[in-house]
Amino acid sequence: MRPAIHSLIVIGMLLGSSNLAHAQNDQSDQSGAGQASVEQAAKTRFPQALPKRFDLLQGMAATALTEDNTAEFVRILEHAQKLYPYDHRIMVQLVAGYALQDEKTKAYNLMLGMQQQGIGFDFNQLPQTENIRGTESYQYINDLLISNAEGASISDRAFTLPPEARLTEAISFDSQSQHFIVGTVREPGIMVLDQSGVPVVDAPDFNRHVAHAVFDLAVDASRRHLWASTSAVPQQVGYKSSDFGKNALLKLDLDSGDLLASYRIKPDGSPHGMGNIALASDGTVYLADLRSPTIYELPPDAEQLTVLAVGPALPNIHGIALNEQDQLLYLADQNRGLAFIDLRDNRPYLMGAPETLNLGGIEGIDYWNNHLIIIQPGMRPARVMQILLGNNGRNIVTAEPIDANHEDYHAPNFGVIAGDHYHYLAASHWTAYDLQGNRLPGSKVDAVPVLKFPLLATDPSGQARPELQDILRRRAEQQRSQVPELLRPPADDGD
Repeated sequence: MRPAIHSLIVIGMLLGSSNLAHAQNDQSDQSGAGQASVEQAAKTRFPQALPKRFDLLQGMAATALTEDNTAEFVRILEHAQKLYPYDHRIMVQLVAGYALQDEKTKAYNLMLGMQQQGIGFDFNQLPQTENIRGTESYQYINDLLISNAEGASISDRAFTLPPEARLTEAISFDSQSQHFIVGTVREPGIMVLDQSGVPVVDAPDFNRHVAHAVFDLAVDASRRHLWASTSAVPQQVGYKSSDFGKNALLKLDLDSGDLLASYRIKPDGSPHGMGNIALASDGTVYLADLRSPTIYELPPDAEQLTVLAVGPALPNIHGIALNEQDQLLYLADQNRGLAFIDLRDNRPYLMGAPETLNLGGIEGIDYWNNHLIIIQPGMRPARVMQILLGNNGRNIVTAEPIDANHEDYHAPNFGVIAGDHYHYLAASHWTAYDLQGNRLPGSKVDAVPVLKFPLLATDPSGQARPELQDILRRRAEQQRSQVPELLRPPADDGD
């Protein structure tokens, strides 16, 4: 939802005039006094046992980069990659670190792994990669990485949200009325739209019950209920510091707009917020906490939310989805990829994935016909993937790219199944506001496009849809006919 500030700082330092890239040249041009001033700054002593928090590690990496401490820069990033193996920003930084150490083998192998995962990047942008350029291997892999950034898309624009729908975080669909329902953060509210994206004139007035930002909506069409998760955040209009921690799960009448019930997370001294919702066939609601590694459960006729699962295994959950048997609750973790809770024992499990499948940066996740549809704004390029699951739903068989770097993209986030198509929000406005909710100078809040693509079963052999096959074939023809012999992989250091 929001940019990772620390990682952006490190990437910015690499793209800019980092001391690391030019230290030797700069020092050779300076006088003796200048050399002494460069050398006199003491380097930070980092702990041998590095922390596990992403922000702390990125802060340390930024410090090491500033101090030209290449060895520690690489050590910190290697540790970070083990904890966050899908984060492309860490990979970019680590390639730069290997290049500064003239470790071509490690750099090329990491670049190749990034390319196989679909990551797009041009390492010619980084002055730090000068040591590893000029070889056939580098040029070949970097060309592939650049072509990944071009993307391939089959979705069409379904409609565009009204311009007043700012910071839209939720989209749902009522199969009976054939209306889309969207929730907004900036001016907290719920809109009802027809299939052209036009507000429905005689729609129920849900907004009289909405006091805080809407982060998700779930339609129970058979029971005629609309569930809305709401939480106070600084980006909403009228936010006050005293609002921090306020939240409500609203149970609304889908036809009249009346409030049927309201539920809150019990205060316990820790920060909480209501995030994404999954709805079971019996009416049970599952809810992810915005600020705490917690999943809640609300069985039918229950009077309050209860904790289903909690702990460090669930550090950064965004989207959640249930399979059709209501046995597996799938979780999208921004850093660790896909996990699930088996509702027969209420234990979380991490879903394994092939090395060539990057599951980082997921926001939206939906289940359809033994598939998961995931939206990855945290990938480079941003993309939508359709994942075919095994018969037990606990493993990945294959994954098919649907859209990557679509021309309408600006941090796509969440979607909904509507009939035989999947509709999703192609843009969000989080980057237009700072953490205090102030509009950033020069930022844009253009109306959000809603894209759609047809729901079709994935070919277990891994063959892409015909529309994508043609795009990918033309791209492959542009590449060189043979892959150059790469350097051997680095030896296992035993860590």
